[in-house]
Order: sequence, then structure tokens, then C-alpha cells
Amino acid sequence: MSESTRVEASGATARPRRSRSLAAVVALLLGCAIVLAGPMLATAQAEEAIVTSLAEETTPEPTQEKNLQSTPESTAPATEEPIPNTTTDPATTRPLIESPGNGQFIGSNRTTVSGSKALDQEIQLLSPRGGDPLCIVDDKSTSWSCSNLYLQNGPTIKLRVVVTGDATLSDEITVAVLGAPTVRGGRSGSESDGWVRGTGHPQATVTASLGTEDSCSSDVDNSGAWACLFEGTLKSGSREVTASQRSTFSSPSSSNSSEPVTIVFDLQGPAAPVVTTPREGAQVPVAGTEYTGTGETGATVTVFAGAYSVCTAEVTAGAWTCFAGGVAAGSYSIIAVQQDSAGNVGPGSTPVTVRYAAPSTATPTPTPTQSASETPAVTPAPSASASPSPDGAVGIPGDTAEPTPSAAPQTQEPAPEAAAEESADDSAGASTFTGRWDDPTRFALPIGPSATSSPFPWLQAGLLALGALVLIALPLRMLAGTISRTRGGRPFWSGPTLAGRNRVREEYEVAPTVRLNRWLRGGAALVAAATFVMLSGPVVDQPAYLRLLVAVTIGLVLVNGVAILVPLWWSSRVLELRGAVRFLPRYLLLIAAAATASRVFDVHPALLFGLLGSVSLLAKADAGSAQPTPAQRGQLAAVRVGALSLFAVLAWSLGALLPAANDFTTSLVAETVNTIVLASVGSAVLILVPIGHTSGRSILAWSPPIWTGLTVVAYGILFAALAPAIDQLQSSGSGTVLWIVAASFAALCASGWVWQRFVAPAQR
Repeated sequence: MSESTRVEASGATARPRRSRSLAAVVALLLGCAIVLAGPMLATAQAEEAIVTSLAEETTPEPTQEKNLQSTPESTAPATEEPIPNTTTDPATTRPLIESPGNGQFIGSNRTTVSGSKALDQEIQLLSPRGGDPLCIVDDKSTSWSCSNLYLQNGPTIKLRVVVTGDATLSDEITVAVLGAPTVRGGRSGSESDGWVRGTGHPQATVTASLGTEDSCSSDVDNSGAWACLFEGTLKSGSREVTASQRSTFSSPSSSNSSEPVTIVFDLQGPAAPVVTTPREGAQVPVAGTEYTGTGETGATVTVFAGAYSVCTAEVTAGAWTCFAGGVAAGSYSIIAVQQDSAGNVGPGSTPVTVRYAAPSTATPTPTPTQSASETPAVTPAPSASASPSPDGAVGIPGDTAEPTPSAAPQTQEPAPEAAAEESADDSAGASTFTGRWDDPTRFALPIGPSATSSPFPWLQAGLLALGALVLIALPLRMLAGTISRTRGGRPFWSGPTLAGRNRVREEYEVAPTVRLNRWLRGGAALVAAATFVMLSGPVVDQPAYLRLLVAVTIGLVLVNGVAILVPLWWSSRVLELRGAVRFLPRYLLLIAAAATASRVFDVHPALLFGLLGSVSLLAKADAGSAQPTPAQRGQLAAVRVGALSLFAVLAWSLGALLPAANDFTTSLVAETVNTIVLASVGSAVLILVPIGHTSGRSILAWSPPIWTGLTVVAYGILFAALAPAIDQLQSSGSGTVLWIVAASFAALCASGWVWQRFVAPAQR
């Protein structure tokens, strides 16, 4: 064989070998593809079976027919339709919470929670507090929603959704929740005197609103209660009130507003009630009596007998009545105070003075009788015959046990009556009321011109001030001037001493002195003054009067602080002089005299004097300083009087804004404010009297018009505060007598002044 033929043969042999090798590789690859395609075909068949089963559940009859006639051609179009989550396994898909978002603030306790889930999953939204789920969703949708769910307030409220039967498939978020507060109304119902109350989240800040006009804020206490007072331009009428709240975990966000609540605002206090029985001067038993009168329908009337809170009654059809006893024997002023349904407290009624008397006890008849000697020594049954008879003997019930004379000695017969007398004596000697720190006192009652029956109370106060200026203040100045000129300018109280005229003024080379700490002296004087002021009204052995003593002490400290600090500031800054504070012991006598007069004549509100010292002007330490002039002294005195009058007006205005005194704190504040008002204006009036070396004398010598203006203002405030006492004087007829006495005094003073100034010089 030639070489070329060999080459061709070998080339032909090589080609079949390569073809067989290539075929083997292709066969191997096809085998691998078939092996790998087996599971994929099984999965596709399983998915097709799932789709077919879903079709069977939705439309059973057509699906069964389709399954019976299923061919590759007939099933192909069904697999081309879009089916959601056809590649999602419900057994491995967890649900999601999509709204609200994690960490979101919710301003309402009612909300909606929604999210997504796998097809055909049943999910449960668990409660943050445990127990039953908030909702269960079992539908064929891939989304879920639970509406109107209640969530409690809190900074970290957990919401968790789980698949039923598999808690590992879950989602959880945390939200902050602060729902709207509630508005309950006024003090005691749907009527209000400006106060609104409600509930909220503890330690949150609630803001109540009247639309866009007015609002007030209050902190919620630990019990969840809040209350705030609308001020400003609020007027009486029906208004809708809403409220929202903000807490530390919600700030700066606030809760949603609450549902509007209609509240009837009544800002007008009720008029003074009227006490019809007992009448003026009546004598009533300490065991108990009936109190009746008239008032505002729906209001609550409280009756006071001096310092005792006797009884409380509701006004029905314009009338009220209550029965009570337990007042200690003695003479008291009956005053009734009413509070309307909105919470406004009116002024006290016109005082009615009555006397509480202990019942007189009759002596048992010593002569024994047949029935008395045969009476068993047993306590008689309660019956009408057991009450004392007119002749003093004790009636015994007729049908008793068989008499046993030997078992009933005559000496033991009066025992039931003696026990009754002892019980009566005990009830007459002490009050049956339990003393508490928050019991009311007369100093806590509101003061003001509304307590009078005059239709124009401030006009009445102004006219009385002018009358006092003309009939009292000016005549006193005339009298003082007349006496001074008669004595040639010598002091009225100077004169020879009754003893010691022949003794040397100093018996020792160095006079013995005992120096007390000025703070100790001031504190003792303050406590003494507060005690005198407290005794200007009735006082009983109850803890409330210790509270009153504290309130009076605080009030006197503030009054004296104003009367001293303001003149000191004026002397140094305006007059450029040195002011010196002097303690005046004689002022304690004025305090005691004013308190005693108020107590003896039962003046309420009391006429008080509360100053313990004065401020005098001194030249500065340098040699070139001039001495104070009379004009500067008069100016300083006018500043002192003006500061006291202004302080009284400010305290009075503050007292009008305070709530009714119904607990320890409000009673303490009311008593302090009333002490400031009465002590400030009373002190201003008394130091304005233009006699001796008083502030009034200095002001009158400096500027008569300023003295006149200050006198009218101070007297006007005083008569406005004492309106209840003035009304009592007018109703009893004593007011006319006082006018006659004042006019007679003015006439005598004017006559003496005219005689000494014009007639006497002409006769010399």
C-alpha cells in the first residue's frame, strides 16, 4: 500500500474516533440534564397541582370537569394567568405590621393596625396586656387590618402579630400611646364657676380649651384627676370644652382633643341667704333646734353658730331647713352661707344673735309614793311616760313586772333621771362636732360689698367715707387743735408724777439694763398681735384655730413688711435720707382694743389694726446732710398709707379669684388673704387720724388735699369690707343712732373750735 493510501486510511480512522468521543460527551451531558430536570419537573407538577386544587376550591364543578379532561393543551392557558404568591410557601412566610410604624406616636387610645400576610394564613394580633388577642384574621387575602383597637397609654406599647399555630412566624413593633383626657364638668356637675375637672394620664399636663378663645392648664395627679380654672374673658353661659394632654414620652406631640362637653358657666355668686328662724334675741336649747330660711333654689346652705358649723341643707323651692344641736351654752351669732350648684360661694347672711341655754333640771320629789316604792330597780323602757313630768317626778310605764319592794330601795329611784341630767350637762358643756384641721372658721368667709343688701354697695361705701371724713376725722382734728391751743401747746398727757418726785433719776452709777434680742422681741410681739387678732372672733377648742393662728401670723408679717419696706425704699431712693424702724409697744394696745371692740360688738368682718412699728426719717451720717423737713415726713407718711391701701386692694382682688375654702389649704389661704385685707385697711384708717404725732397729722400738715384723698379712699375700702356689719346695723335700727351720735360729736367739736378760735379771743 502506498504511503498516500495509508495516510488516507489513518485519517479516515481518526474521524470516526472523534465522532464517537463527541457523541459520548453529548450523551453524558444529556444524562446529567435528565437527572437534574427530574426534581424540577416534580416541583412544577406540585405547583400545578396546588393551582389546580385552588381552582377546585373556588369553582368545584368546573374544576373537577377540567381535571377529568385535563390535557397539556387545556392546562397550558390556566398556568399563564397571573396568580399572586404562586411561588410563596405559607408555611414559611411570616406576617408583617405595616401601620403604624415602629416607634410611632399615637394620640388616641383607639387606632387601626394593618399589615400583610401570606395567602391562606390565619394571623392573630396579640394584646400588649396579655389575655385574648386583639383580633384574629382568617381570610384568603394577602393583607390584614384590625380597626377600633383599644391601646392603653404608655411609652412602649408592644404590638405583635403571629401565625396561628406557629408563633415563630411573627412580627413585632413598639409604639407610644397617649389618648385624649376626659372632661367631666365643673366642681360637682355640668355647672361651673370657672373650674373644669376631668381625668387624664398621671403626671401629664392637660390643656382645656374653649374653642380658640380661652384655655387653662393643669397637671394630672397620681390618681389621674386634674382641674383648672378659666380666667380672662370668660363670661357666664353654656360653652363646649375640649381637652388634650402632653406627657414626657409624647413631647412635643400632644394627644388628640377629647370629645366636646357642654358646661354651663355661672360666674355670678349667689346672694346672701336669709335666716328666718330662730329670730333675733331668741333662746334655744343646746340639745337642738330648727334652722329655717330662704335662699337660691339648688344651692347648699351651711349654718354657723359663731365658730360652730351647725348644719347643712339644700335649698328647695327657695326655702331650706335643717335641725341640729351640740352648740355649747352661750350667746352666738347665727350666720348662713350658701354655695350654688356651680360652686360659687356667696356672702354670709345678716347675723342673728341667739342664746343657747342648757335645759333646767327638776329636783325629784322626795316623798315616796306607793308606785315609787314598789318600782323594780330596772331601767324603764323608752316611752312617752319616761319623760319628766311637770312636777319633777319620773313617770313609770304602767305594765311592768310584778313589784318587788325589797329589791328597789328608794335611794336608787332617781338614778335614771340623774343619768339624764348628767348627759344633758355633758352635751351643754362641749360641742358634739369632731374638730378637724380643715374645719371652716369665720375668717375664711368671703368679704366684700356683695354681702350687703344695698343695690349700690360701692356708692354706699363712698358716701359713708365722706360722712366719716366730715363727722369724725375733721372734728377730731378740730378737737385736738382746740385742746392744744387751750393748753398753750403743752402735751396733753404730761404732768407731775404721783410718786418719786424726791428721788434722784438714777439710783445707780450705771443704770442696770436688760437687753433682749430684737428678733425675740419682734417675734413675741408678733405672736401676741396674732393672738389678739384671732380673738376678735369666736374661738373654740378645735385644731382649725391653730391653722387660723398661723394664717393670721403670716398675714401680719406681710402687712408689717409692706408698711416698713416700702417707706424705707422711698426714704433712701427718693428722699435720699436715712430711715429708721421703731418698734412701738403702744401699737399692741391698739391691736388689742380693735380686736376687743370687734368681739364685744360682734363685728364681722372684724375691724383690725396690725402694725407693730413705724419708720422715721433721720439725716445721713455725713456732716453736710440736712435734717428732714415736715414736708418730707408728710410725704413718707403718705407713701406708707398708700402702700397699705394698695396692698389691701391687691389682696382683696386675689381673694376674689380664689376657690371656696373647703379644705386645709384653701382655708389657710383665704384666712391669710382676709387678714391682710382687714389689717391693712384698718391700720391705714387708724394712722390717718390727724391727732398727736400720727402719720395722718404729718400728711395733713404737708398737704391737706392728699390727706383728704387718702382718707376717703381708706375709709371707702374699710366700709366696703365691713358691708355685712353695716347692713346688720341698718336692719336693727342701730345705724340711725350711730349717725345721730356722730353728728352730735361733730357739732360739739366744731362748737368748741369756733369758741376757742373766735369767741374767746374777743372776750380778752
